[in-house]
Amino acid sequence: MVRKFLISILIFSSIKAYAQEAEESNLDSRITVQFNGVSIPNALRQIDKLSGVKFSYNSNIISREPKFDRSYRNESLRVIIEDLLSMANLYYREVAGTVIILKNIYSERKISGRVIDKDSEAPLAYASVFIERSTLGVATDLKGEFEIENIPDIGFNLVISYVGYKPKSIPFNYKQELDNVNFVIKLEVDPVALESIYVVSKSRKRKSYEARNLFRRFKTEFLGQSDNAKKCKIVNPEVLNFEVLDSLGNYRVTADDILFIENNALGYRVGYILEEFKYENGLKSSIGSAKFEEMRARSRKRYNRWENAREKAYNGSVRHFLNAMLNGTTDEEGFSLNLIQYDSVTAEYTTPLNPPPIEEIIEVRKTDTDYLFTLHAESDLEITYRGEYEDSGYKKLYRSTSRSGNIKYTDRKVRSSISLTDSLSLSSYQTIGLDANEVEIFQKSIIFFENRDTPIVFPGQFTNPRDVLFSGWWRWGAFSDFLPLNYRPD
Repeated sequence: MVRKFLISILIFSSIKAYAQEAEESNLDSRITVQFNGVSIPNALRQIDKLSGVKFSYNSNIISREPKFDRSYRNESLRVIIEDLLSMANLYYREVAGTVIILKNIYSERKISGRVIDKDSEAPLAYASVFIERSTLGVATDLKGEFEIENIPDIGFNLVISYVGYKPKSIPFNYKQELDNVNFVIKLEVDPVALESIYVVSKSRKRKSYEARNLFRRFKTEFLGQSDNAKKCKIVNPEVLNFEVLDSLGNYRVTADDILFIENNALGYRVGYILEEFKYENGLKSSIGSAKFEEMRARSRKRYNRWENAREKAYNGSVRHFLNAMLNGTTDEEGFSLNLIQYDSVTAEYTTPLNPPPIEEIIEVRKTDTDYLFTLHAESDLEITYRGEYEDSGYKKLYRSTSRSGNIKYTDRKVRSSISLTDSLSLSSYQTIGLDANEVEIFQKSIIFFENRDTPIVFPGQFTNPRDVLFSGWWRWGAFSDFLPLNYRPD
């Protein structure tokens, strides 16, 4: 009995010692260091020389100003690093012995103010005030007042919407003072919107056959055709107005009020101020502002399903790609880029077999404003995400095999040669005897640039949506794959 007791103590001690050893980190070691008039990058290099701890970060997120003086005596590396990074709103993660430095995109900032009628200056109660493309937002109280906390520490657009009034979007940069300012926002009456509201209130809109057909097309193009899109519902389609542009099937959609979409695939209820949706010659553009609200999960199982679906929607998305461009990690994040070239002989868009280096295709350029960059592209781009394959439904609709045997795009007659997966080794792009549905193909998207130099901001968004048009996989998911800007994958 005593022997068994002693053995159990030894086993417990061994387990405890192993656990303590496993918990130990290089950051627990202590050093003495003096910083005199140095920047944070210089301080990190100094720590590296003294301790051997390796740092990884994007130089764009760490300024070389200001210079500072600090001294630490027999202090742990963890405390020193956290103290230094706090000065620049940075944080870190320790991965496999390397300290990865990241930018905090949230702070304790808050914004408050009052929404009133422009002419009478009467308060507008229950107006919607929100940070565009986020879950942050409130409704004004009876005095027209609002307050939003935990504002992203980046530039953002504050959107104000009220029935019968023209919506307003106010840009704020990340340095702008918010906490000690009470903003007064004046909304202007929209006569057209009031007229539409009056008509609808008297008699619910009756849709003609043509309008119903356009609505079906709009749902497909706006929500997308992925599995997520099948679980999305437009709650109030009666606010939509459809306009046929020509005899070729092109059309335009506007909305009298906020359009509400329930995304049961990702667990969000989205209020969308639709300024304009246009489908023209096979390409679509959507201009508007979205406010996200998390839906309540009825079970832990459903919540976990939403979390997994959100992560999957982020991976390979436009936002994921832009963040990878900003961080200089496109290859590590699983993205490959190629030029899109128009072949006048075959009237097709193709990609070269040997694409030039990425820096010769596209470049992120700094501006004088933090978090604001210019994306310079030499041509339209094909973006391949190697983390996921195109699904069978997509390939069935948008892939075919040409006479030469090349698998190519059939969406909008935009065609491109396809590089296949690692599991299928080919000496060329010829796939004679293979059907597109028999080949696993990485997710591929196309960006058509209306402007070769378009502004982008952190975290991962185009500031001028009209500058770009998407085709391929990104068009497949469309609105049903949208995530709020304050969503951060684990």
